[in-house]
Amino acid sequence: MTQDTSIHPSSFRVWRGFRNSRYQTDRSGFVDKLSDIFIPLTCQAMMPLGLVSYIPTVIAESQCSLPDEIALVGYRDQATYESASHDTVIGRGYGMLHYQVFNFSDSDDIPSSQSGFPVLYTGQAIKTGQAYYFSGQSLDWNALTVTVFVVPLKGAKNDNDTLQNQLLSSVRKACLDNEAEEAILVVDPGYLVLWVAVKNGVDCPIDVSNVLVDSQGVVVSVAGSASVPPMWTPNEQGIPVQDNQTLNLSLSAQTVRSTSL
Repeated sequence: MTQDTSIHPSSFRVWRGFRNSRYQTDRSGFVDKLSDIFIPLTCQAMMPLGLVSYIPTVIAESQCSLPDEIALVGYRDQATYESASHDTVIGRGYGMLHYQVFNFSDSDDIPSSQSGFPVLYTGQAIKTGQAYYFSGQSLDWNALTVTVFVVPLKGAKNDNDTLQNQLLSSVRKACLDNEAEEAILVVDPGYLVLWVAVKNGVDCPIDVSNVLVDSQGVVVSVAGSASVPPMWTPNEQGIPVQDNQTLNLSLSAQTVRSTSL
């Protein structure tokens, strides 16, 4: 029987990661670690424990004004995330590995990496650092087209507020009119990130794109599907990643073949 991969948007961890001081002058080494270890290991370690959807994006170098990596990390539900992350050895080990390349300190001159679950947007005032979803449907994100917008907020406060209000209105309308299946938005100091999911073969709603297209330095990326081989696969090369590339990843179900000794 095929496993149901539909999840509610409240089950996503919305990740924004900044590389730590060790990799501030070695970005290529940071990206190599994501490609060789972190991105494939997320699938290999956590998908057997309830991770259902994993959509990472590596952002081009931005001198700490934008995150180095963002991701939607979706579990069957929030309880599954908590159990997988804290009640298993591999989950705890996977969490600790993040400290090798990402910054979590408030004392460094680098923003602290963070993640959290989104809540439903119903017209309330947006809180900085809180992610929001708009439709509340349980969806199979592996079967959708996901567009990511990363928008620097460098202008005057009034201009940023106007942009944010226009975006909220456009996104909410697109979801209500079924032009988008779901959207997830987070506004952090200096930038915002928006993920828009539509049915395959459907373009991102034009009203949403038009709000953001003229923003200076905006990153737009459409997710491409890829699969990761299971853990213990011989001669594994990792997952090649490029700047401003988004991947919609799954774990291959192939059987790992043993090698001759």
